Amino acid sequence: MTEIFINSLLWVIAATGLLSVLFDDLYVSVISLSVFSFLSSLLFYVSHAPDVAITEAAVGAGMTTLIFIWAVQASTTKGPDRTLISFSPKLLIDAALVAGIGVVLYLVLPPISGGPHFLRDFIAENGYSDTGASNLVSAVYLGYRAFDTFGETIVLLCAVTGSIFFLSRAH
Repeated sequence: MTEIFINSLLWVIAATGLLSVLFDDLYVSVISLSVFSFLSSLLFYVSHAPDVAITEAAVGAGMTTLIFIWAVQASTTKGPDRTLISFSPKLLIDAALVAGIGVVLYLVLPPISGGPHFLRDFIAENGYSDTGASNLVSAVYLGYRAFDTFGETIVLLCAVTGSIFFLSRAH
């Protein structure tokens, strides 16, 4: 069931990304990219990376969407002669190239199965003694992955700070 869900999610993510490129209305493209980021965070969560999923949801689907909406609002005006989706030959070639690479990767890469049991067992056996942490969650986030967690915290802080700065400026 999980493999079917992951494969379906990958196809929906690919379709959402393609739609975000094809839409002429920038607001619709931004919302499509926000859905893309949210679905990516769901994929990270299902793939046993909850910390990356939280960061992707907060930064990708949250802060980035706000910044993009602000940028679109500050730089465009809506005209009555706009089309919903545009198809240019260059855009179609680019979309076909990306879709082709995605299909090749889908066929070549091995399927996700089982999960990281060896890593879970290693942390259960050695987590307390290696890190000195009082629980295994702290051992993972503050011991084994301290630099990664620190980097994600800085990215989230920069996204929030940048969003507050750009959204609070007078036009």
